[in-house]
Amino acid sequence: QGVLGTGQPSCLLALRLPAARGECRSRRAGKRRAQTAMASGVPRTRVYFRYAGDRVGPGEEVRVVGDCEELGNWKPAAGVALRPDAVEQQCFTSKAVALPIGKQVQYKYVVCSRTSDACRWELQEENRTVVPTGQRLLVEDDRGRYRHVEYGKPRPHKPPSAGDACSECIVAESLTSMPRLQSFEKKLKKDKETQVGAEDTVFAVFRTLPVRLERSSAGEWIAEADRDSEQFNFKVVSMMARSLPEDLIKSVKFVGHPGVFTADPEEQRKITEVLAPLNCIPVFLDEQVATLTLEFCHRFLWPVMHNMKVFDDNVKAHDQDNRNHHKFDEVQWRTYQVFNRTYAEAVEAAMSPDSKPLVWVHDFYLLLLPRALSLRCPWATIGLYLHCAFPSSEVFRCISPREEILQSMLSSKIITFQIFEYARHFLSCCQLLLNATYYFQGAGVLCIDHDSESVIVRTDHFVIPFLDLVERMNNTTISQQAKAIQQQFGDKLIFASIDGDEPFAGIVHKFRAFQRFMNECQHAHRVGLYQHILARRQDDGQKESEIVTEVKRLADEINKAHGRPGQPAVIVRMGEVTVDERLSILHAANVLFDTSINDGLNLHPFLFCVAHSKDQKGSMIISEFCGCSSVLTGARKVNPYNTQATVDALHAAYMQDAEARSGGSLESKEYTRKFKTDISYVSTQRLSNWVRTNLSELKQAASKQSGPVKGLGAGCKVLSMERGYRHLPEEAVLHHYRESKSRVILLDNEGTLAPDRRSVIRPYGAQDTLDRIGCDPDPQVLECLQALCDDRSNTVVVVSGRSKSLCDKWFGQVKDLGMCAEHGFYWVPAGKGKQRPGVNRWLSMQEHAHSEDDDWKRIAATLMQQYVKRVQGSVLEAKGSAVAWNYRKVGAQVLANEIALQLTRFLDPTNGPESLMYGYPVVVVNGKGYVEVKRSDVDKGVAADRVLAEVKERVGHVDFVLCIGDDRSDEDMFEVVNLSAKREGLESIAEEPIPADSPKALTPSIWSSSGPGLRIGRKGSLTLEEFNPADMADSSRYYTVTVGRKPSKAGYFLKDVQEVSDLLQKLAIQARAAGLQRFSSMPMLVRPEDADSD
Repeated sequence: QGVLGTGQPSCLLALRLPAARGECRSRRAGKRRAQTAMASGVPRTRVYFRYAGDRVGPGEEVRVVGDCEELGNWKPAAGVALRPDAVEQQCFTSKAVALPIGKQVQYKYVVCSRTSDACRWELQEENRTVVPTGQRLLVEDDRGRYRHVEYGKPRPHKPPSAGDACSECIVAESLTSMPRLQSFEKKLKKDKETQVGAEDTVFAVFRTLPVRLERSSAGEWIAEADRDSEQFNFKVVSMMARSLPEDLIKSVKFVGHPGVFTADPEEQRKITEVLAPLNCIPVFLDEQVATLTLEFCHRFLWPVMHNMKVFDDNVKAHDQDNRNHHKFDEVQWRTYQVFNRTYAEAVEAAMSPDSKPLVWVHDFYLLLLPRALSLRCPWATIGLYLHCAFPSSEVFRCISPREEILQSMLSSKIITFQIFEYARHFLSCCQLLLNATYYFQGAGVLCIDHDSESVIVRTDHFVIPFLDLVERMNNTTISQQAKAIQQQFGDKLIFASIDGDEPFAGIVHKFRAFQRFMNECQHAHRVGLYQHILARRQDDGQKESEIVTEVKRLADEINKAHGRPGQPAVIVRMGEVTVDERLSILHAANVLFDTSINDGLNLHPFLFCVAHSKDQKGSMIISEFCGCSSVLTGARKVNPYNTQATVDALHAAYMQDAEARSGGSLESKEYTRKFKTDISYVSTQRLSNWVRTNLSELKQAASKQSGPVKGLGAGCKVLSMERGYRHLPEEAVLHHYRESKSRVILLDNEGTLAPDRRSVIRPYGAQDTLDRIGCDPDPQVLECLQALCDDRSNTVVVVSGRSKSLCDKWFGQVKDLGMCAEHGFYWVPAGKGKQRPGVNRWLSMQEHAHSEDDDWKRIAATLMQQYVKRVQGSVLEAKGSAVAWNYRKVGAQVLANEIALQLTRFLDPTNGPESLMYGYPVVVVNGKGYVEVKRSDVDKGVAADRVLAEVKERVGHVDFVLCIGDDRSDEDMFEVVNLSAKREGLESIAEEPIPADSPKALTPSIWSSSGPGLRIGRKGSLTLEEFNPADMADSSRYYTVTVGRKPSKAGYFLKDVQEVSDLLQKLAIQARAAGLQRFSSMPMLVRPEDADSD
């Protein structure tokens, strides 16, 4: 009945209407009711009634009447009058009626005459009800009519008039929050504008082209499009080429091998010219390279992708799971790299740098292509679609080129998998092997950060060209072949399947289950199995594979036990089949029987739905390990390793068919309905829409490169940064360093000055002692720090979370270096010389708080010790200002992260009295591999603020700050430096990044002198000729830098520790040059241009 709830009217409209006797009487009654309500002191809600119903004639008005005094106590003459809308005359709205909060009110609408007591009630029999809540409530009884008019056409606005006698009759125009709706509509419009279209250039890269290339009788090359019915392979590239949307036919260019090998440049030119009208670009390969690459892909990479872990020629031949699969071959791997580089060269030669091409790479043959192409053509937007499965981390981590493959895949802007399970495996591999982090953006976009880039990971399974295949079903050849198969079985129920000669096809499991079913089923004589095996070509001299041998043996046993003369129980056929032959086999079958162990998506269940799209009869038994099982909800799911469960599914499918022939039970009708639902699902999936959707997603990824990145930082804290390539501008840093007189340099240790290789060990035989080991800083880094500290204008401080002793061990010999240990709880001021034996230089924030600290530390440590006992590999760390649970060495990081999040929530005092740390002056930090409880007045931000305050007190001001870190704890430093920059009237964060698709972002020149901020493109360096110090006059001298690109409060980023080291070396050169100039009578011994170079 349209009760909306509370809300504030977004705008009010006053209406002045002609007064009449009845109307004035109603107004006076309304005033009296309002005065009485105000005097009563009862909390009330201002309720507006909106109604659309019977047509109202001249001299009539609509009133709302109810069971309370405010609504006239069911007396129409004392009811509240409603006014017609200015645009839609059949919509009526009341003025505000003050009703008691929380008390149910019954009411109805009545049409009354203004000149008499005549009235007619609305036709609704039951009374309407409303319970007033909040300050204002809008009751909508107009069936949405008012909203339709409001959003469909502009509504005239008439402001209240001071002389309006009816100014109290205020009508709420809308209580809907329009800005949110408008923002959503704007986003939809923007997404629609970024849909791929005829104006785009798309390169679809496959291993082969969707054409047949052959010579004519005259010796000329002739090319024609693939016809699937004449091809043995069910080729994805051929189906896609035939199903392109009309507006993309000329935009999409296919890149792949033409199927012939030639090294003659003239022949290559002719082939290229022949293929050009078909929008095909050939990749000319060396025949040996192609042969070795296919062998590497089929015998090594393909099994890996399907979760096969052991690849060794020494495995015994009877082990069918490893038959015909080789161990990793370095020669073939190098050939695979050459193969992918050749494709990259062909794509690069075909594209123009002035365009913004979309490159869509397909399948595991070309996994190295994204990396090779991104290095050659950084302006291209690359997407990768993987048609096969993706293995778990337990399998993928075993192969030698694991990092190279993952890094190449992450060179794409979008990576698309068939189902979410494969995407989950990929994310686990990236997190385990590359330490990459993933997060969700708005609208459920899954992203993974690696190598200073954010890559979108999505799932969208391939679809078949349903309409084309249904049309092909009208071919009489298909129906004749189907009848021939049915005649071989007579009136039996036919189970059928089409599988490859591969271990993960599960054919042997299928025949063992079928044999048991036939032995146990009393209706075995009414059931038959048709199995077609897509046998591979044997290169090792074997006549047939061991799988085929075992299948034939089982088939003979079944036929001997249950076959009849002329009607075998099992028929096994081998060889390649055309699309028409596949459809005929599936059309003849009553039940599709699939027991694949791990076979990717598997398109045959979709083809089965096509084959039975007209009769709408059939059922499917599908392995739960098959990719399509997650989308075909009507099929029976089985575990092929559970033979008895498979037998039960076979029996259930037989009983369903038997019951359907006899009228059908409720269960059989339900499965029939589900099968029809699956057919409906397959029929609604259009291959042309699939192509457009994937390409549009790729185009939108390109357009969003300069948009904001929002995600969960360490500790599940929402952070954001602009996606413009804000690589730290080293030339600007060096320029500002030279021009400044008072400098502060704040540096994190591990992950910034040295690689982050922290781990925690328990010495042999120790009970409670824990040592944290890590990577010592490089001697060259220490030399750079010493050179910077030697300059009296510099204040250099290393801010670490490590202990005092370890900081002394690593940095104690650097003279005048400031140090902060345990996030600033202990510190050594800069300028205190070197560490000396027996001399304690450390200051502490803790002087008289030992007893207070012991309380919360003991509680936090007791809880964390329980987690240590239950999470293998985790340890407890106790520091002067904090207690931490460290889980860096836990194998299952995904699970450990969830446990860490739960521990954080339980400890966090901001969660209220239920928190264990509630009332204590502590904060809880969820960092990279640890959960830490520390004093609330101790963090790196406090340490940075203390350093800046000391320098300002000593010299008066700070005109250059460089702050670099990589962890969640460093965000506090960034926040303090950013705030200090604002106080100084500067901006530490560049205001407007250069869009990633602009020419400046793609060239070595990255600066733009327009605007007050420093604008940064993709690269981080300038040539000396391009650098202009005048451009730096108004830019910031406060730099906050995070190591690795991720959501952060920092204004810039450096890719890794090596880039930090390079920057320190350049700053050290500047410091040494300045030191030499102080003791020289010459104006300058070293030019800045020479000092900048290595």
